[in-house]
Amino acid sequence: MASYASAADFILRVGELQSLQLTDREGKGEINTLLLELALTDSSSQMDGYLTARYGLPLAEIPQNLVRICCDLARFRLCSMSDVEITEEIIERYKLSLKELEQLASGKISLGLVPADDLDNSTAENAVQFFNGNNRVFGRDYEN
Repeated sequence: MASYASAADFILRVGELQSLQLTDREGKGEINTLLLELALTDSSSQMDGYLTARYGLPLAEIPQNLVRICCDLARFRLCSMSDVEITEEIIERYKLSLKELEQLASGKISLGLVPADDLDNSTAENAVQFFNGNNRVFGRDYEN
């Protein structure tokens, strides 16, 4: 499964120092990209649960708000598994991300992409349909 954000996206958004603090469990002084990518993949999977209700997945293009949401969810997730204090800002961003995902799923806000329902309808317009009219295929046969 592809993530909505890369390790580079995460580092750009939260900074190298906090990325190091969140992922360096062994104290090697380097960002554990494997752990970071796992958190991003887990967050992307959580996001898919919301997005699949409205959009055909995988998305052809990833809007920047999904990159931001993925990073915020991963940051919260990594904080809960590390010694880094979960600040009010981190909690608030997590809650706002979940609210935005709920609004995306319900259709209150949009990604600006074609919803899954519209994708299904566009293929149905080009589909072949069979119709039997008034001819009965099955009926009661009273003659035995």
